[in-house]
Amino acid sequence: MAGTPEYDPRAATGPVEGTRLESVEEIRQAVRSRRPATAKEAPGESDTMPFRPVRRPPMALLCILDDGDRDDGEWVRLRSDRVVIGRVEGDIVIPHDTMMSGRHAELTRQLENGRFRWYLTDLQSTNGTYIRVGNAHLKHNQEMLIGSRCYRFDAAPQGAALADATESEDEQPVSTRGWQSLSAADLIPALIELTPKGEGQRHLLTRADNWIGRNPTTCSVVLGNDPFVSPQHVRIHKDSRGRWHIESAKSLNGLWLRIDQAPLEGACQFQLGEQRFLLRVL
Repeated sequence: MAGTPEYDPRAATGPVEGTRLESVEEIRQAVRSRRPATAKEAPGESDTMPFRPVRRPPMALLCILDDGDRDDGEWVRLRSDRVVIGRVEGDIVIPHDTMMSGRHAELTRQLENGRFRWYLTDLQSTNGTYIRVGNAHLKHNQEMLIGSRCYRFDAAPQGAALADATESEDEQPVSTRGWQSLSAADLIPALIELTPKGEGQRHLLTRADNWIGRNPTTCSVVLGNDPFVSPQHVRIHKDSRGRWHIESAKSLNGLWLRIDQAPLEGACQFQLGEQRFLLRVL
């Protein structure tokens, strides 16, 4: 009695006799080969878009970045409208990062004006949520990560701005203020290092245009004892209207601003505790 013949994938015809399924590699080659049409190709084929869903929300990819890597790690596909990240609970748990809160932040997909948009929201974490930026308008008390350390921008508010910072609009002073001595810290904007024990070193921003980095020749604020800081890391400058701005000098480890909530576009990075993430919206 003849034995059962071995399965031959080359003889398989598909769900209907005479039908051959395209292999995954053939499909990949078809997508990669979007080149100008030739005589053997159907007219206009080079202008054809690859299929993508149009009746459901788009998917996003979240990469839990490997230590020391800027664009590779563990990729997670985000299909739900809400994803919680934390050290103890959530959809994505990073248990070994003790600087991350139990429920640290969440990603939400929201429909706005006919299009979907992703938001990153801090869940009142202890150490904050940070996004990587190229440049930004600086506000008083804005916190940021430069190299391995956290800093706060002090705009040295004066007059009405100082009153707003210490009293609510409806509050009236109950007694006459006495004369108080002033220091450079009261008059000159500064970067203040934040440490587990409170405020650390205060770096005065004495110029309208300040470079910050490890190079003492080119930088007015030198952070020479931090190996994660580039020779010229960031620039803080004041415009003609007196507003302060900060921008990254395309430094290796970037500039990160603390946020309560922020929209995320395209491909962007954020940091929770010491763990960095890359979100890619498809």
